[in-house]
Amino acid sequence: MTDILALDVATRCGWARGRVGEMPVAGSVRFGGADASANAVFAHCLSWLSRELEPEPRPDMVMIESLLSPDAKVGFTNRDVRDRLAGLHGVVRAVAFLRGIYTINEASVGDVRAHFIGDRTLKRAPAKREVMSRCRQLGWTATDDNAGDALALWSFAAALIDPSLALRVTPLFGTAKVAEVFP
Repeated sequence: MTDILALDVATRCGWARGRVGEMPVAGSVRFGGADASANAVFAHCLSWLSRELEPEPRPDMVMIESLLSPDAKVGFTNRDVRDRLAGLHGVVRAVAFLRGIYTINEASVGDVRAHFIGDRTLKRAPAKREVMSRCRQLGWTATDDNAGDALALWSFAAALIDPSLALRVTPLFGTAKVAEVFP
């Protein structure tokens, strides 16, 4: 089955990896401290992802969270943050492509949250709490909310490949079905 690497791309990047229908693993990595330049962050991302994607077998697909539109967070973010995120996306796409991973997809935060927690409208903090709670219900280990978001993204990608998984991991079906999907 398809091996997916899901990345919640940011300076603190959440990652989740696994084959569709199996239990994913997840974690997060920091590409630089608060004072790191954008170039340093890009270099750390390039080094980390190059190492992660060097050994075989490599994932069949990389799924990344879509960038928000430039006017989405007016007043809450700045151009430097948006540019840094766009640069990180470029680094991720380039490294994956150079490692022979040509299926690089993206999904919106709203679509992922609607799939994983059944609500695309929650604000950031409550949505992250709900994502972490859902990960615990599924028996998935998320070291922090970045890993949790990557797991939600991984679940969304897996459900696109095998739509039966979309129903089985939704909160509507509860934890009883989880053991059937991810033994």
